Amino acid sequence: MTETSTAASQITRGASGASYVEWSAIFAGALLASAIIVLMTAFGSAIGLSLVSPYRGPSPALFYLALALWVTWITVSSFVAGGYVTGRLRRPIDGATPHEVEVRDGAHGLVVWAATVVIGASLATISLSSAVITMSLSSGIRGGADQAKSGAPTLSSSLAPGADPMGYESDALLRNDGVPMGGGLETSRQEVARILARGAGNGFLSDDDRVYLTRIVSARPGLKQADAEKRVAAISEQIKTSAEKERAATETVRKAGILLAFLTAASMVLGATAAWWGAGVGGRHRDDNFDASHLTRW
Repeated sequence: MTETSTAASQITRGASGASYVEWSAIFAGALLASAIIVLMTAFGSAIGLSLVSPYRGPSPALFYLALALWVTWITVSSFVAGGYVTGRLRRPIDGATPHEVEVRDGAHGLVVWAATVVIGASLATISLSSAVITMSLSSGIRGGADQAKSGAPTLSSSLAPGADPMGYESDALLRNDGVPMGGGLETSRQEVARILARGAGNGFLSDDDRVYLTRIVSARPGLKQADAEKRVAAISEQIKTSAEKERAATETVRKAGILLAFLTAASMVLGATAAWWGAGVGGRHRDDNFDASHLTRW
């Protein structure tokens, strides 16, 4: 009982009212870790190790492996450095046991890790918001300039086929056994555009739409039924191929997002461990009066 009480008193001894958390040392370590991350990320982007520009080379697996190793190296090295600086700068508390000193140093390293993550997330959010605002403004200015140049035709063209959400349904109700609607070439063109837009949205043309399109196309002067069928079949295959490519691209983006999220989470866990370890090493060097001046002598 006496030994336990003595150990407890040794752990809790210190200046009355003083906080065990030294924010100045934590802030210094977090700044150093953030600076290293920014520097090494910029360097990696310069040599092509970045997810901003998707890789289209001959060996994607090798590229993403190199990218994962690079991100892991940046995370571990930056948090080791930040944790070490915090552990080395932190003032020891008199009367604490060696184990308690190690725990407090490691805890300071974890706070460095948390502060760095918060700083990085804040900077990323601000950068993303600024990019979105800039893109929106530039798009609005560009759209206004284009409309000023082209005048009213721009507005009318933007309201053409896709502006009427029920245009396709209206056309379907007015069909008469597959006979094309009257009204001339422009009416037929708009009706065809609505059918194709519906097919592009669905990823395929229905059998009824294909038959109807064939009749509209074959009604053009000088065009045979067989040629009309070939044209409709070609555009139907093109719509199907485009839909498959879009689905494949969406799946690729989804997998890349999952990979990026997993890599981020794994690197953050490694970063927390590295910050704890770095702070512990810094604390031991502080207590042992470790002299590294021989590394700086020329």
